[in-house]
Amino acid sequence: MSDLRLLLVSLLAGLLLPLCLSQLPLLWWLVPLLSAALLLWRLPLAGRGLCCLLCGLAWALIFHHLAMAQRLDQALNGHTVQLEGRIAGLPEQTETGWRFQLESVRRQGSAVPLPDLRLHWWGGEPVAAGELWSFETRLRRPRGLSNPGSFDYEAWLYASGTGGVGSVRGGKRLSLSESSSWREALRARFSLALAPVPDGQRLLALLLGDKSSLRDADWDVLQATGTSHLMVISGLHVGMLALTVFWLTRQLLRWGRFAWAWPQLWLSAPVALAAAAAYAVLSGLGVPVQRALLMCALVCCVQLWQRKPSPSLIWLTALVVVVALNPAAPLRAGFWLSFMAVGVLIFGLSGRLARHSVWARWGSAQWVVYLGLWPWLVLWGMPSSASALLVNLVAIPCLSLLVLPLALLGALVELLTGWPLFLQYAAVALSLLFDALAWVAGFSPLLHFAFPGWWGWLCALAGSLMLLSPLTRLLWLPAGLCLLPLLLPDFQRPEHGQLQVTVLDVGQGLAIHVQTAEHDLLYDAGARLSSGFDLGEAGVLPALLASGVSRLDMLLISHADNDHAGGALAIHQRLPVDRVISGEPDRLAPDLAAEPCRPQHWIWDAVSFEVLSNTLQAAAANDRSCVLQITTDQGSVLLPGDIRQAGEYQLLPALRHASVLLAPHHGSGSSSSYAFIRQVAPRWVVFSAGANNRYGHPHPKVVARYRELAVEPVYTAGSGAVRFRLGGQAEPELSWHWREKVRRFWHEQ
Repeated sequence: MSDLRLLLVSLLAGLLLPLCLSQLPLLWWLVPLLSAALLLWRLPLAGRGLCCLLCGLAWALIFHHLAMAQRLDQALNGHTVQLEGRIAGLPEQTETGWRFQLESVRRQGSAVPLPDLRLHWWGGEPVAAGELWSFETRLRRPRGLSNPGSFDYEAWLYASGTGGVGSVRGGKRLSLSESSSWREALRARFSLALAPVPDGQRLLALLLGDKSSLRDADWDVLQATGTSHLMVISGLHVGMLALTVFWLTRQLLRWGRFAWAWPQLWLSAPVALAAAAAYAVLSGLGVPVQRALLMCALVCCVQLWQRKPSPSLIWLTALVVVVALNPAAPLRAGFWLSFMAVGVLIFGLSGRLARHSVWARWGSAQWVVYLGLWPWLVLWGMPSSASALLVNLVAIPCLSLLVLPLALLGALVELLTGWPLFLQYAAVALSLLFDALAWVAGFSPLLHFAFPGWWGWLCALAGSLMLLSPLTRLLWLPAGLCLLPLLLPDFQRPEHGQLQVTVLDVGQGLAIHVQTAEHDLLYDAGARLSSGFDLGEAGVLPALLASGVSRLDMLLISHADNDHAGGALAIHQRLPVDRVISGEPDRLAPDLAAEPCRPQHWIWDAVSFEVLSNTLQAAAANDRSCVLQITTDQGSVLLPGDIRQAGEYQLLPALRHASVLLAPHHGSGSSSSYAFIRQVAPRWVVFSAGANNRYGHPHPKVVARYRELAVEPVYTAGSGAVRFRLGGQAEPELSWHWREKVRRFWHEQ
């Protein structure tokens, strides 16, 4: 490793180090850090490396402290205020309204600025980029659900510079778009030009980075075929455009009529960079595009400087510069996937003998990316497509060499002459490509791999690099052994006679994973929100996969209310389920084939399960909840769904003492009677409810009632998912609160 590379790696390590901290150290630590850095710089290379590490650490700490100070004031959390701000970027239309970013925010009548906000206006008016609005908004500090294996929404918001979120109650447009809204005008103009083409709006994703132009079904097709990267303006598109313009300019300068007396490189490189920059600005300069543009600029500069740049040094320099500009950028999956894709290409294709076939070189590149990104997809909990390797061999050239150039040419011609034909041809070509992808998606399964722990993941990463190295033939056996943790992860299941119960954090809803030595049961599946966001798919399924679940022996849906049953269909479609039982099977989706809840008893791995069904005549939906009682030799669990006090009284004779009780009906005031609590006599009661929910769950009187009877309350809103272990020789225990287990400094308390 050269001296420069060592210094860059050390600087990068310092910039990344704070992202591992659960709490930021106080700023006065910068004094000893910087003092030590000055002393170390006088030492040999190792000392200078430590100096760079400390400098990177110091800068990252300053950045993170400033970024955390920009968060929404705690005094405004949960309050409705009148705001003024300007719409940023391209607003996204959802099934229920509009989602958008608000910048230059301040409270009405106040000059004190507020952080950038991510807002959702349910059923609201159309908004456009650059417009100035006044909104009545209920504000919240950034907070997301916290479950094993699930997406870290708080990290995503922090990396994007969003200091708060909110729900708009009403709004008034104060002024129309300013000059910054030219992208909105282009979207409107191109949309009109593409209107005659069925599904022609998809092309806006390539031209303007407008992801809202793609439907959910389109994203499903792209994910199933591993081609999602093709429909966002990424480094691939920017790089291909720069390379194409560079080549065309070189060819033009070699033509006699346009002969260029100076070295052709001095004009070709700046023209290519200018074209890439123009496309990047057109796309909105998202973070992936910024990275690609920076790498293009570095390549051009090094080419002009010495003509023989080192690809790995350019890659490492771009990586360090991007992280230095925004030390929170590594919290986004796209950061690692884009940089690692380039990195594995440099690693996997260097030092190889030249191949004469273009398709052989192209096939090798696709194999390198497919295998090299596999561990990184697992790290971020993202599925891989079984067909991605073969599909990308054809799809990338079709889009990069045909659709994208035709689309850019068509956009230019349409703007200059008003003639939309080329633009429409590009949209037709893209539709044909989507038809082919949809056909492949019909039989292309998604491969889900659970995270095998850090040591297992590092081992798998080393194995993938061995397979990509020039010494593959010598290392294939150790490489295969290193990949085993990904293919056959070792999950710690309960022992025979033990029980593991995980109450997942699904906001204002319920989902509980019950696991024995060889069986898995899911009690309720969370909600599917009116916006289309499915908690079963986004929260429950990743948590099941993270626990090593490949099939469910039973899916028990207490009753058919959305907050309990909304996510069931998504889980049923993605995991094999042996049986589905529900207190209201007639209200569930027919595809679930749910059986009615009847009193029954069975034993799994020396753990007893008993279903208690309510027999009240004409009972309300909540009181039809299917109640599950689970018993081990060292404690039991009671899952009563949403039963109210009438249902509690009816079940009293059948109830036994329980170590863990799920609070009926999320802790509402109509449940958890004194008689019920005394009969169950739990050690813990779990309230599964959303933070600051509009129902006021759990009710303060109910919480006081449990505390009065010496029951310890646990709240998923504050703890995230919680896990209990029962049975065996040990006493029942609360194993962990997931939010505390994985806490980082950007997570809300």
